Amino acid sequence: MRRFVILLATFIFFVVPSLWAQEKPIEYLRGMNLYKEGKYKEAREEFKKFLGRYPNSALAPEVHFKMAEATEDFWEATREYRNLTLRYPESPFAPQAQFRIGQYYYLKGDYEQSLKDYQKLLEIYPQSAYAPASRYWVGSMLLTQKKYDTARKEFEKVLENYPQSNYLDWAQAGIGNSYAKEGNYSLALTEYKKALEDYPESDILNLVYFNLGECYEKEGKEKEALGVYQKLIAECPDSLEAIGAQKRINALQKKFVPIEGRYSVQVGAFSERARADRLAKRLRDKG
Repeated sequence: MRRFVILLATFIFFVVPSLWAQEKPIEYLRGMNLYKEGKYKEAREEFKKFLGRYPNSALAPEVHFKMAEATEDFWEATREYRNLTLRYPESPFAPQAQFRIGQYYYLKGDYEQSLKDYQKLLEIYPQSAYAPASRYWVGSMLLTQKKYDTARKEFEKVLENYPQSNYLDWAQAGIGNSYAKEGNYSLALTEYKKALEDYPESDILNLVYFNLGECYEKEGKEKEALGVYQKLIAECPDSLEAIGAQKRINALQKKFVPIEGRYSVQVGAFSERARADRLAKRLRDKG
């Protein structure tokens, strides 16, 4: 009996306080519940109370992150994310916060600052789950700066270093974009075709098809362009690119104008005069 009493006393004095210490504060629990319910303003108030009472809590990084997520004010959210990365650089929430900063500046149109923040993430957290996406966006920012070769290398790194990433199709399309912006439409066509072949279930097929069609047009291959635009409409009918593709189809078809039972070709629509003349002759002979 005496031994039982001693064991019970030990449990009460040592184990129970430990369990109490592990219980999450009510302000944290309230804030999280309000956040899940979409009551972001009320959630922020609870989070502020929590940080005021438990500034050194192990839960503080998560609370800072949720506070940033719960605000629609650009500067306030960015400040909260930045504060998290500076105060808790080892926190598992720090890489995502750094990624959010890059996203926010991109959406704000400040591509230069966005580039810096994505590069910072790659420098500090190269193995983070957000590294592949950051690498892709670094490439995209470089495209806006017309640094096509450098951008292409970033896209290639996504393919080489993150073979399990969800950004492989985006990176492959990015390589095509880099060549297209350089005016090297032949290589762009090759890369876009590779994107379609390697990632047939991609969510950006509409973009790839449209860019592929444009490159065919730039190369003077109207027939191939028409086929691609038609395929885009068939496979991605609800996309914005489908609307653009239909406009391109209409424009291309206007180059063939029926006149009094004959067929004539608007010669100026073709990049090669001789090619147009030959086609016009065949159509005249047919009509």
